[in-house]
Amino acid sequence: MAFRRSILAMFIFCLLCLFPLDVKAGDADKSGNTTTGKTQEQKIKDKSFNKHKTITIREEETFQKAKEYIWISYQPKYDGYLTIQNTNVGNVPANGYLALYNRTKSIVLSSKSISYSGKYSSNKKTAEYWTKNVFGLKKGETYFIRVKAFTPVTLKSSFKKVTDKSGALQSKALNIKKSKTKTGLIPAGGTTPDWYKFTLKKNQKIQLYYNIHTKGSFQISLYSGRRRLAGKVLSTQGAQKMTIARQKTDTKGKRTTHPMEKGTYYIKIEPVNSLSSGYYTLMWK
Repeated sequence: MAFRRSILAMFIFCLLCLFPLDVKAGDADKSGNTTTGKTQEQKIKDKSFNKHKTITIREEETFQKAKEYIWISYQPKYDGYLTIQNTNVGNVPANGYLALYNRTKSIVLSSKSISYSGKYSSNKKTAEYWTKNVFGLKKGETYFIRVKAFTPVTLKSSFKKVTDKSGALQSKALNIKKSKTKTGLIPAGGTTPDWYKFTLKKNQKIQLYYNIHTKGSFQISLYSGRRRLAGKVLSTQGAQKMTIARQKTDTKGKRTTHPMEKGTYYIKIEPVNSLSSGYYTLMWK
């Protein structure tokens, strides 16, 4: 019996020598991951703005070639805003879409398809709109930027800390003095408004100066107590000014403007939806 087993073992050994198994590097295991080389999870970890402020997506990584998105993680150490600027690689203009997602990549925190382009314009505002994207982020949260690159692109990141002391309620509104600029943050995924207040010591027209940085939209409103006096939906447009005054119509239908009465007024700034984030500056005179 032992002799037969020895003969059988020798026969199997000879077969393996004659017909070796063809095992290639990168063959998949039972979980579907490659046994050598980088797994998808490892590839994701390699794309991180915490590790590299500048990341280049090469030709072979574009959506046309790889047929998959590029995911870039980022975890801020402070509340603030992340700016991502795209530039061309070589002579081919950068072209694609990006979007902001939560830590599990299951909830989108911005528009799903924010278009970017490396076709630069001589107009500064137009160029910045197509080459820069800004997202408001909260300390300690992990975010993912999903990139659908049609052509190679270099993405450069920078982060700015923002200490936002505005009130979440009208009763907690932050007082702002005349000609003093405040910077406010609208974090991704949030809908909580920012409240400010100021006091007019005499009747006067109000000049509101603001600069919005978002790929979504914010709404700014002026209140006297609980009464909303004026409002406007805003998007990234550069520095803007809003003049606020009382409107009166006489018996002949003619409208005239008059100074606002002295007293305390409130400014409310809020995202139009949970897909709008970024930051803004605000001042009044």
